[in-house]
Amino acid sequence: MYPNQKEDAKLWKEFLEGNQGALSKIYLTNVNDLYAFGCKFSVDKSLIKDCIQDLFVTLIQTRTKLSPTDNVRAYLFTSLKRKIVRETIRSSKFEQVMERGDYRFEVGFEKLDTQAFENDNYSKKTLAVRSAVESLTSRQKEALYLRFYFGLSHKEIAEVLHLEEQSSRSLISRAVKKVRNVIHSDKKRISNFLFFLFPRLAW
Repeated sequence: MYPNQKEDAKLWKEFLEGNQGALSKIYLTNVNDLYAFGCKFSVDKSLIKDCIQDLFVTLIQTRTKLSPTDNVRAYLFTSLKRKIVRETIRSSKFEQVMERGDYRFEVGFEKLDTQAFENDNYSKKTLAVRSAVESLTSRQKEALYLRFYFGLSHKEIAEVLHLEEQSSRSLISRAVKKVRNVIHSDKKRISNFLFFLFPRLAW
């Protein structure tokens, strides 16, 4: 559960009942995270901003056809990803690409002074974990990003990735195992490294 989830669900219900101001509040609460998430799929910042605007315009236009949800952020992430990916590939292959997870997703770690870390064992391992994360598939990186940066649950991640919940768990487990094998650390320590790394993303 993310920090504003209950409030977003309440606002979403109000929006479905006709209160457009409630959607404006959802926009203000989530726009920065939507932009950060969108940047992982495209380097075209104008495209990302346009897709976010189009997403909310579409919500207004299709309000009467929308369904209640208790996880507004997962819904917004899913919708934005579909819009960005659709804009960057041939539409005839869109559903196939979404199903396979065959799209660009870059974590975007900020640049660090590696020389300053060369005598620090913990920092060396941190750099090794970063390198391992960057070697993962786009879908694995996206799953870790959603889990350790946004703190989404496995169920929420499954919704964004179009997977079953168990598949989401397996995907993250395999990704963490691959990272763990790089520095030979236990699962708990790897999780600590990932929680440390993801807030240091460059937007």
